Amino acid sequence: MEQTLSEPFQKLLPILKAAGLDKINHISELSGGLSNHNYRISTPTAEYVFRLNADAADSFCSRTQERFYWRHLANAKLAPELLWVSEDERYYLSAFIKSDVIEGDIIEANIENYGQSRKHSLPWQALEGLCSAADFLQGQDSLHHLPLAFEHDPLNDSHPNQAHRLLLTLLLQLRDLPKGPYGISITEQWQEYHRKMLTFMAPSPIEGESSQIGGDWYERATQLLGIQADIQRWTDTLAGCLLQAQFCHRDLNPHNLLLKDKRLYCIDFEYATASHPLCELATVLATHALTPLQQHFLVQQYLVKHPYLTAEAIFAVPAAIEMYWVLACYWALLMAARQTDPSGHGEYIAWFDFFWPQIS
Repeated sequence: MEQTLSEPFQKLLPILKAAGLDKINHISELSGGLSNHNYRISTPTAEYVFRLNADAADSFCSRTQERFYWRHLANAKLAPELLWVSEDERYYLSAFIKSDVIEGDIIEANIENYGQSRKHSLPWQALEGLCSAADFLQGQDSLHHLPLAFEHDPLNDSHPNQAHRLLLTLLLQLRDLPKGPYGISITEQWQEYHRKMLTFMAPSPIEGESSQIGGDWYERATQLLGIQADIQRWTDTLAGCLLQAQFCHRDLNPHNLLLKDKRLYCIDFEYATASHPLCELATVLATHALTPLQQHFLVQQYLVKHPYLTAEAIFAVPAAIEMYWVLACYWALLMAARQTDPSGHGEYIAWFDFFWPQIS
């Protein structure tokens, strides 16, 4: 059926053949990724995900480390199986998991619209929502009448959706995995990103001016320079409650989770490593449209008797959310700096502008 494929998809056929797929029924592009390109491949016998790795993302991750943790989680039945890797590490082929819908209403997480629901059965990605540290604290303040901790789940089966239960199960499963041979602290990650940003800001030795891409990029880099004291305070807070690093996916946003048979699977392991346990919790809180009560439940149940955190860790949750958005801004700016065409540069500048307002 090769003649039915459009020209861009035709170019994938030799690579797919090298991966062992020579009978292709259909190819379609999968949405959701901010850097890499993913395609759904249908053959007469099975379906796969074919991934083209972005060159710009190579500077952020070790492909060897990424594959280590991908296979690590696949063996634990928490990720689809990685089936093939090209010799140049540019292409991956993995098993395709068709994600189920989450049953129930999707509740507006922000305080102004709290209680308003949309009655649908929707894919997990429909739970996407933005939550800043200020939003989180405002939501928790609205629950001042509740006990500090729950002995049992206060969100019974009549609650509009059960995302909090599924997320807690996944968070605890990930926490209990061996952390592997790699690791980076939140402070080290910030310092690494900051050093790279300063490199791009440095004057060109040839032209005597900024080595990177114009005023829009430089203006946003200056914004990050202006909050360094805040970042230092947030990273110090996080370091103060840490006993030991644990395995962290570090990007558990709704687009990197698949729901199948009432359990969640992870995809995209470019940033997976051993790190601060609050990385996982903060990402979930920052990117999922959860009600304040769902957030409260997740925080309490994830932190209760956590083996790698002090009892004061609950007070560091806002700092962890702040650092999630800080690192997202650094990432967007560094990705913009590595783009070779203006449209790609503009796309990542737009992502920076999307992330920046979430920082207090």
